[in-house]
Amino acid sequence: MEVNHDALIALDHSQKFSIENNCCIALPRMNAERRRKIPIRHFALMFFIFHFSFIASSQVVDSIVSAFHKRPGFTGGISSTNTFINGFLSPIYTASAGLDFDHRIRIGAGISWLQLSSYKAGRDNSPFYLDNTIGSVIVHPELKFTYADLFIEYVYFDSKKWQFSVPIHFGIGDSRYQYNYNGQKVLFDKHTIVLYQPVVSGAYKLTKWFGIGMDVGYRIMIVNNKNIGSKFNSPVLDVGVVVFWSKLYRAIFPKSKLLQKN
Repeated sequence: MEVNHDALIALDHSQKFSIENNCCIALPRMNAERRRKIPIRHFALMFFIFHFSFIASSQVVDSIVSAFHKRPGFTGGISSTNTFINGFLSPIYTASAGLDFDHRIRIGAGISWLQLSSYKAGRDNSPFYLDNTIGSVIVHPELKFTYADLFIEYVYFDSKKWQFSVPIHFGIGDSRYQYNYNGQKVLFDKHTIVLYQPVVSGAYKLTKWFGIGMDVGYRIMIVNNKNIGSKFNSPVLDVGVVVFWSKLYRAIFPKSKLLQKN
């Protein structure tokens, strides 16, 4: 059951003061960050133009159309990506599933969420946690950032040892603060978000099924939550183990009709 946060504020003026005070403390830092991040926004725009131009080229379009005529394999799994919110490391986890067409084009969908570490007493936990008081009770509203993820990935180079691709992610969901009060869930500052995330991805194949990969990109908030001052536009940078799911499933289920090549 959810409780109205505004109603709790009306019952206890001290919580309202705590929230306003928190915002007043954060504003100078946010304004400074906005000035520092202007060049990064310009970089994000150039990255978007390059990314879109590459995907829209006639040679790439012909390659994609050809791949769609092949029987697809399965791709998916759970992954994590390092992003930043207000300059703080903010890992995003994604559980996804989709189809792999001829190891050339992958499409699918999943669910992504911000994974936070636990609240640390005695330190500044913003913007991930707030420190609010309701009467004699101290609560720590937790930042939630969750969205449905739609992706398409074009593999433009695939050799025995290397693979390079350009994934594109579109997300729609919401961000909010959430906490429990008297055993009931309380939400506030909730708003819809829409994002676009172009990425360039590369992987070195250790085996046919596993490798070491690196992703570089940028998360662009098309619709942001103005109720939350945090900056969600962010570089995307990740290095880790890569699983080539379609080839792994083909090895595990060699007789599956879905995974057989044309």
